[in-house]
Amino acid sequence: MRFVAPRGCPNVLIHISQTSSTPMYEQVISEIQRLIAMGYMEPDEMLPSIRELSKELMMSGITIRRAYQELERSGFIYTRKGKGSFVAQLSEERLAQWKMEQVRGPLLESVLQAKKLNLEEEQFQKLIKHIWQEADNDTQRQQEGEDNV
Repeated sequence: MRFVAPRGCPNVLIHISQTSSTPMYEQVISEIQRLIAMGYMEPDEMLPSIRELSKELMMSGITIRRAYQELERSGFIYTRKGKGSFVAQLSEERLAQWKMEQVRGPLLESVLQAKKLNLEEEQFQKLIKHIWQEADNDTQRQQEGEDNV
């Protein structure tokens, strides 16, 4: 697992796993999209150069170039010849759509598993609500721990 803090965000890390079955370029894409969607990277903020990021993540420049090309194709970044790559201005609607897309796949797998086990929809919804509350409690405990540091 490699962790890199993007420019201007020393406390926010890009997580890349060597052991993941997800290709490296897709991990880079997901991490940069996540940072943008969470507001850690602002519109028009310059991304690290391909060379800088490939050095930091210890991976091929070809891999980073492919990730940047896909990010540009999906509208998350734009590139200016001779200047670099920058975070695109995304609408709240587009960001909300991206977040829903990220959750849909894993949630669909869970729904299909629940159906295989003949779990009733109401039981499944209660379970989701319970897990959501647990996550809220965990987040609250983490924030309280950070406040005490």
